[in-house]
This record gives sequence, C-alpha cells and structure tokens, in this order.
Amino acid sequence: MKVLNFGSLNIDRVYNVTHHVLPGETITAADLNTYAGGKGLNQSIALGRAGAETVHIGAIGEDGDFLLELLTGAGVDTHLVRRIGGSSGHAIIQVSPDGQNSIVIFGGANRTFTEEYVRECLTQADKGDYVLLQNETNEISAVITEAAKRGAKVVFNPSPITEDILSLPLKNVSLFMVNEIEGAQLAGMSPDDEPRDILDTLSVRYPNADIVLTLGSRGVICKVGGEVFSQPIFRVTPVDTTAAGDTFCGYFLACRCKGMSVPDTLRFASAASAITVSRAGAAPSIPAWYETTAFLSES
Repeated sequence: MKVLNFGSLNIDRVYNVTHHVLPGETITAADLNTYAGGKGLNQSIALGRAGAETVHIGAIGEDGDFLLELLTGAGVDTHLVRRIGGSSGHAIIQVSPDGQNSIVIFGGANRTFTEEYVRECLTQADKGDYVLLQNETNEISAVITEAAKRGAKVVFNPSPITEDILSLPLKNVSLFMVNEIEGAQLAGMSPDDEPRDILDTLSVRYPNADIVLTLGSRGVICKVGGEVFSQPIFRVTPVDTTAAGDTFCGYFLACRCKGMSVPDTLRFASAASAITVSRAGAAPSIPAWYETTAFLSES
C-alpha cells in the first residue's frame, strides 16, 4: 500500500513579528527565514519520514529544485513532479511570539495541473492505495473522481477551506482530515459547536467516509469504521504551529499503511505533531520516525 499525494510545493517566507499585522498597519519583522513548505510537501515529508511509501505529484517553478531535494531526502518518490517556467508556489507567514501564525498563499506552479496530467499520474495508483490531496492545487474534482474510479481511497484535507468545497464530488472521499473550522464548514455548523456534534453531522452527511477532526489544544476526535476515538495533545512549549496539522495528517496515513490500530495511530500522529510545534519552520520541523518513538518512550 502506498500514498500518492497530489500536493502543493511552496517556498515559505517566514517573518517573526511582535503581533500579526492589522489592516492599515505597517510593522517591522524581527527576522526573515526561508523554508520549504506547502501543505502537500509537508504532508509528503511527514509520510516519508514516518516510513510510508510515498509518491509526490505536483509542480515547481524555476526556483523550486531545493524542494525536490528535500522530498527525495525524506524518501519520497518525485519522478512525477513537473518543472514549469515561472514561479513555484509560495507563502508569506507571520509568526508571533506565542507561535501562532497567519498565512498568505500564492499558487504559482501549484495551479498548473491538467486533467490529462491527473489521469496520467493515476495510472500508478493500485486498488486500495491512498490518494491524498489538499485545497492548494487545481483539478481537485478530477483527482477525486479518477482516483475513486480506480478503487483508491481518497483522503481529502480541505485546507484552505473555500466556498466551492461543497461543489466537489465529496461522496467519493474515503477519509476527511479536517480541523474544527474546516469540519464545521463542511457540516454547515459553527466552530463553536461541540466537536462530537460536528463529527456526528459529518458522519451522517458522508456515511461512507471516515472522519478525523483535529481540535488544536483539545486534541483530536475521529470516527473510523463507525467507532469513535479520541486523543489528547502532548504538552510542549510552542515555537511554530505552521506544519502541525500536516505532520498529523502524514503520520496518521503512514501509521494506517503500517496496519496500526486507530488508538496507536492517533498517539503517534499526535506525538509527531507535538514535536513539530516545538520547532521552527514547516518542513524542517517534521520529525523522523525514530524521533517520534523516542518522544513517546519519554512521555
């Protein structure tokens, strides 16, 4: 079993600030760091470092070769990644002293998928493989539809959440990976509603899908195979939360590929996410499998 990730490849420009800039305000950043990022890349890095067989599918511009180097260094297969003229996708990220972030994304090469490219790449998907995608690329509808036709298990992380999400063929999704804001919007509810109510509403709306609902400091709750599970967070000192959700997603799928139980999967994914939060940057902060097992043995 492998994971084919139709994922974004971004260059993150991270500005450390005293507070997130307000409308009409100009502030001075303490420093600037440039990292590899993008939800797709982060999730592939997490999958690769967790030991899952992972094929990344995406596009980079003339400035993106170091993104491929990072992926291959994590054990990710990149032979389907396309190079185009122009700019790779990039993100401008403000990080405040408490580790919270706000992000502006430019799609760049991530928005150059075609239906032909999607079909070509999915010829490498076997029945039962996971096909993972987020909402930072185009042709999402084609990916979901074609992957389902081939008997792959579609995993959708609808981030960033947009108004057109509900127009996608979501009945073909096998697993939703959502945070409380995304989950509430898919359910037609408020993020202030009880997580269990959001989870139950999503399960009724998408009865053929498993649901994983991450809740930030409140941990995670999920319904897999009709059974509900939960896991609290591991307490760490936050440095940068940028890739926390992506790490959780990648580790969750990697653990499922390994045949681990849902409780153990949640424990490993939560531990890996905690390690990520305690480090700076997006992709560079994602731990290797041995680091996560060591963290768990000490917790």
